Amino acid sequence: MGFRLPRAQLFLVLFLFLPLSACDSGSAGGRDAGRSVAPSARPTAGVPPPRIPSAPGLPGWSHSLGFAADGSGFALLAQCTDARCEQGVAVLDRGARRWRPAESPLPDVTGDDGITVGLTVLGPGRAVIIGQSEQWPRPAPTWFTRDNGRSWTRGSTDPEGRTATVPEGALLTEECLELESDLNSCARNRLLVVLPDTGELRVLKRQPPLKGILAPAGDGARDALFVSGLDASGRPALAKSEDRGRTWKVARLTEPGKGGWGLRVVAAGPDRLFAAQPGRLPEEEGGKNGLRAIHTSTDGGLTWNRVWAYRKGVEPLSILGDPVTAADGGVTVYGESGVWHSTDGARTFRSTGGTRGPAGSVTRTPLGWLWTDSYGNGQYRISADGVRWHGFTVGEGVG
Repeated sequence: MGFRLPRAQLFLVLFLFLPLSACDSGSAGGRDAGRSVAPSARPTAGVPPPRIPSAPGLPGWSHSLGFAADGSGFALLAQCTDARCEQGVAVLDRGARRWRPAESPLPDVTGDDGITVGLTVLGPGRAVIIGQSEQWPRPAPTWFTRDNGRSWTRGSTDPEGRTATVPEGALLTEECLELESDLNSCARNRLLVVLPDTGELRVLKRQPPLKGILAPAGDGARDALFVSGLDASGRPALAKSEDRGRTWKVARLTEPGKGGWGLRVVAAGPDRLFAAQPGRLPEEEGGKNGLRAIHTSTDGGLTWNRVWAYRKGVEPLSILGDPVTAADGGVTVYGESGVWHSTDGARTFRSTGGTRGPAGSVTRTPLGWLWTDSYGNGQYRISADGVRWHGFTVGEGVG
């Protein structure tokens, strides 16, 4: 059976070509950094952002950018014509002032298939590339490096044995076991672990006690993991593990809301968590990445209260990536119609930046929050606290 790219990786592949219209003037580096959308109206006190060098001369457009906690990083690059895409890898070594091209294990893509691979950083010098199966859900190819991209090992496509835990730095991903009758979606899956030291696949021995499609939902605290699915009544639910996957508890959502594509959990300081619940909205709202609800927890994720719910025409109506929880107490949602900021714990939001349009996406990395533009120009921003941002560029962009 095959396994699928993490949802964050798939988002980056699918939305790099959306036009970027939001802008911001915060501190940034690299080409066209002024088009970034990281909010500048909030207080600047906080932790200085990591300083990532720009590399606008690298060939092609970059995607699947990721970092380790020591500041090293990887990026996938693609140079595409109407008939072919050449795929490459760039590496930022620890403490280096420049990105460098690295050995690439990826074959060229012919025709109009586009780029469907994703890269995940597993730790300093270590990364895994997961391809896309030509006949999903058949196994997809994987490649692993432990030496900063100087060499790659072809990984196994099927899991080899089981693991009781999800080691620090490991990737928790999904394997489809059974397709729906229309053959276009998964009816039943399980969680796999990509080991951080070898890139090998293992089945997680104890699966979360949830129904429906299981989806990794984040790691809001040290040694804590969250997985999204359905409870016994068929409503959206979260399961939490406090021992890296050895045991699980089903969390209680006081108002789970309707539908959704899997909740995403982020931390907001030591005592509070937020969970965004994406999902399909009524057709008249438009957009493809609807936001159904936002929940919050003050007991480590065992119980959740809904603080925001979809209302007709009330923004934010969509979410791209994860909600950003900042050191100043704010919560920011990047959506298809701009950037939306809350100062009251995600109960109400206001527009920032004064423009409407796809606002890029933000995901959490071991180095901090990483913002990616929506147009494929290789523009990024990074922040340690969600308040102060540093901009940089990787790659030439799509055109």
